[in-house]
Amino acid sequence: MNSPKKTVRIGVAGAGSMGRNHVRVAVANPLVECIGLYDPNEQQGSNVAKEFGCKYFNDFQTFLEQVDAVVLAAPTTLHFELAKQILLQDKHCLIEKPITVEVSEAEELKAIAEERHLTLAVGHVERYNPVYPELQKILEDKEILAIKANRLSYNTSRANDVDVVLDLMIHDIDNVNCLVPGQLELVGAVGGNFYTNNSDYVTAIFKGANGVVCDITASKASQTKQRTILISCENCFINVDFLRKEIEVNRYAQGAYVSSNSDIKYKQESLVERVFVPNVEPLMAEHTDFAEAILFGRAPRVTAQDGIEALKIAIGVQAQCKN
Repeated sequence: MNSPKKTVRIGVAGAGSMGRNHVRVAVANPLVECIGLYDPNEQQGSNVAKEFGCKYFNDFQTFLEQVDAVVLAAPTTLHFELAKQILLQDKHCLIEKPITVEVSEAEELKAIAEERHLTLAVGHVERYNPVYPELQKILEDKEILAIKANRLSYNTSRANDVDVVLDLMIHDIDNVNCLVPGQLELVGAVGGNFYTNNSDYVTAIFKGANGVVCDITASKASQTKQRTILISCENCFINVDFLRKEIEVNRYAQGAYVSSNSDIKYKQESLVERVFVPNVEPLMAEHTDFAEAILFGRAPRVTAQDGIEALKIAIGVQAQCKN
C-alpha cells in the first residue's frame, strides 16, 4: 500500500498584506513545500518572493501547473473568478475570507470542489486563534445569555473593494454563528461610511433560536485596535481578547458575609479565572489544517459551507444597512 504524501506543494496567489503573510507561513510550515507566488503586479510579487526565498510567477496558468494547492489571497471581488480556475485545474484551494461576494458564486465553487473531490477551505482565521477552541471548551456546560463582539481598527487603506461587513465583521459573524445554537435571526443593523465610499462602521443585532442576544460591531474608523468577544452566561461572564490571546472568566461576587467551618466571617470578592491559552500562530494553524485535510482526505476546520453560512448572514447585514 502506498503511503500518503508527507508534504503539499502550495502556491500563494496575491502579494498584498495577507498574501505576504501567507507566503511567510507557507515557507516555514513542515507540511508545505512553498512553490512560489503569483501576482499580476510584477514588482510587488517579485519583492515578496525574494523576501522569503521562493519563486515569483507572472503567469497564472504556469503557476497552477506547478502546485497541488493554492492559497488565494487576492481582492475579494476576484475570488470567484480565480478560485473557479484553480478548482477546474484540479487544485485544492484555501480562499481568504469572505469566500466570495455573492452566495451563488460560493455555492458554485462548493459544487465544483465536491464533484472533483477537492479540499475547499475558507480563511476565517480566528477559528484557528488558540483562544477559540479554549472558549468552546469553557462554553460546553454554560448557558449563553448574550454575546457582544467588537472588531475595531483604524485602517481605511486596506480591502476597500468591499465594506467593513465583508472585510472585518464576517470574522465575528462566523465566530458567533458557531458558538450560538440554532440559526441567527438578524434584528437590525446600522452603519456609516465616514472615510470611504463603503460602510466603514457597522453594528448589527441578532437573536439566537434560544433567545441569545448578539451584538456585533465592526469598524475601520475607530482610533484603537480591538478584537474582543464578551459573553454573559447564566453563572459567569467571559472576556475573550483575540489580540492578546487571553480569556478571563468572571464570577459573581457574593455581597453578604458568610461563615466558614471555624465560624470566621468573611466577605467573598469577585472571582476571576485566567485561562491558559497555548501560544500558537493562527495563520500557521490554518495552513497546517489545510495541508492535513489534503494529505489525510478529511474536511478542513472551516469548510466552504461555513463560509457560505457566514456570507449569507453578512449579506443580510449589508441589506439592512442600506434600508
